[in-house]
This record gives sequence, structure tokens and C-alpha cells, in this order.
Amino acid sequence: MRNSSSSLLEAAVLFKHGMRRVKMGLIAMGSVLILAAAGMFGVPIAGASGEEAKLTPEYIQKTYPDLYREIQNGPRLPPPEVDPAKPYDPYPGFFAQPVLKPGQIEEWWETSSFEYSPVYPYLLKHTHLKFSYSESTGNDKGYLYKGAFYLALRKGRITNVFAYEADRKSVHSSDGSNIDKNIMGVEDTLSYEFNRYLFVEGGMHWQKLTPQMIENRYIPFVGIGSYNLLQDILNKKKDRLKFNLGFGRVMDEYSTFVVDLTNKKSDSFNAIYTKAEYAHKFNDMLTYKQDFVLKHALDATSIYILNSVDKAVLIGSTKRYDWSWTNSLEFALNQYVGCLVSYNVAFDSNPGPSVEKRDTTFLVGLKFAY
Repeated sequence: MRNSSSSLLEAAVLFKHGMRRVKMGLIAMGSVLILAAAGMFGVPIAGASGEEAKLTPEYIQKTYPDLYREIQNGPRLPPPEVDPAKPYDPYPGFFAQPVLKPGQIEEWWETSSFEYSPVYPYLLKHTHLKFSYSESTGNDKGYLYKGAFYLALRKGRITNVFAYEADRKSVHSSDGSNIDKNIMGVEDTLSYEFNRYLFVEGGMHWQKLTPQMIENRYIPFVGIGSYNLLQDILNKKKDRLKFNLGFGRVMDEYSTFVVDLTNKKSDSFNAIYTKAEYAHKFNDMLTYKQDFVLKHALDATSIYILNSVDKAVLIGSTKRYDWSWTNSLEFALNQYVGCLVSYNVAFDSNPGPSVEKRDTTFLVGLKFAY
């Protein structure tokens, strides 16, 4: 009986204590709601002196210490649920600029998708157009213009880049001869990122190289690359270095002039290529860029020399290589329009008969971005 009475007494005490806690919790929650409503609707809170007091945690702690302790010890509301995949603003549309989080790099097409954490959930798009034109008079009369179009699309970890370039030069010399140096190229590349250091890519590159007497050049290729090769050394908001290493099959179709001289219509060989793109952003208006591309044949190609007007002689073979190096300064007038100064050097170790190995170009032009 003693044990039963003792148990009943303990249960009654615990029940009374629990009800007191529930009562105090309800009072505390009600007080918080009243004080919050008062603060929300501008109802003044009177202090001990009859003057209005501002509703702050410090005021509640000082004036109502018991209530403050109950609030601190009371139940906590769970934090609001946030979708970790879409912490960005709603999709602005295909033709609008993406709305990124503060502190993220705006030039996303030059940066790994892993820099945007969590991954940007919508389709990203960037285009820019470069154009320059110059005209020469005097002993040599002619023109030179160069245009380039760039389109980048990204969804998640997949990026597709389409690029077109046209470089046309036509000069009429004083002796009446005409020199055309026309270069065109189209490249379409699809890449997938495994992490912030490594991506794989594949695509097709087509070129028309009049200076090298190549009518068509097709290069299907696969490779690997990195957006952040030196990210632990460089300031990624000011310096960016992208590197590509790949393997391709080069298939050349020669111009009629080469076919007549060598009786050879085409050639094909395996090659490796490396590509490095570096950019330094001095400020929002001025950016320096440097691009270097090297292709080196793994198979030997024929070497010809021109010994007469209408005949070329085979003198041996070599593993052909060519490279292109471009330095440019870009000045942004606003978000969409800018101007640029560029200097390019191109070299081919085994060009067609009567063709110079080295070619240089200096130009001033405009850049339109969207």
C-alpha cells in the first residue's frame, strides 16, 4: 500500500508539474504572438515609466525575465525548407541574362560549372560576335576583314560550344596580280565535367585554309581538359586558364593548284593537339587574353619543293605540325559592346609548295556580346 500510495503521489506531482510547464508554454507562446502582433501593427509597448518602449529581445529579457527564459527554453520552429537544387531566382528565359548568386563569376562559359554551387538548374546561354575591317591603298590595294561568332550552351555539367571564324584578305598588287588569303573554320564541341578539375570532350572541326592550299580540312577529335588547371595559384576572379589535350584524325583535301603540281588530291594522318586559353581581367572594362593552339602529326606527310612553274618534286617526309598564337586586349564599353586589339602569329612546318610557313595578322575591331 505504501508503494502504491507513493507511486500515485509521484504521478500526481509529475502531472501537476507537466501541466504547469504546458500552461507556462502556452502563456509564453501567447505572449510572443501578442508582442509580435503589437510590433507588426505598430501598437506601442508601455514601459515602467509609462513611456513607449521598443520591442527588442533585450527589452523582453530585462522587463520579463521569466517569459524570456520560457521563450529560450521553449520549442523551436523548424527552419524553412529550401530546395537545394534551385536556390536561384526563377528562370529568366532563354534570351535573358542569367541571374546568378552574389559573388559568382559572370563569365560562366570560361569557368567550371562546379564553381556554381549548387549547380545552376536552368539552361545557360552566351553569344558574342567579333568583327574588324581594314582597307589598304597605294602600291597594294585591297581589304582585310575578320569575323568570329561564338555560342555556348550549358545545362548542368554538359556544355556545348559552337564557333565560326572567317578571315578574308584580298590584295591587288601593282603588277596586276591578286593575292587571296582566306581562312574559315567551324568547330562544334560537346563536353562533360567530372569535377572542377577535369572534363572530357568530343567534336568536329572544319577549316578552309587558302594560304596552305587546303580546300577542306576535317578533324574529328576527342580529348580531356580543365577549366581550373592552376586554381589554387591563380585568383580565379581575375585569372582564368583553360587547357585541352586531345587526339584527332586530320583529313585534308588540297586545292586544284596543289593537285596539278603533285598529282595528290588528299592526305590524312593522326595528330595530337593542345590548346591553352588564358585571360586576365584587370577590371570590368579591360581584359587581356592569350590563346595558343598546337597540332602535331603522329604520321609522316610528304615534303614537296617547287622546281619549275608547273611541277613539284617529292624530297622526303616529316611529321607536320602547326601552331597559332593570339594576343588581344578587349575594352568593354558596356555590357554588350566593346572594342579589341589583336595580334596573331600562325606557323605551319610543311605548307603547300610556294607557300610561306609563317603568317601574321594585326587588327582592331569591335565585339558584340549577349
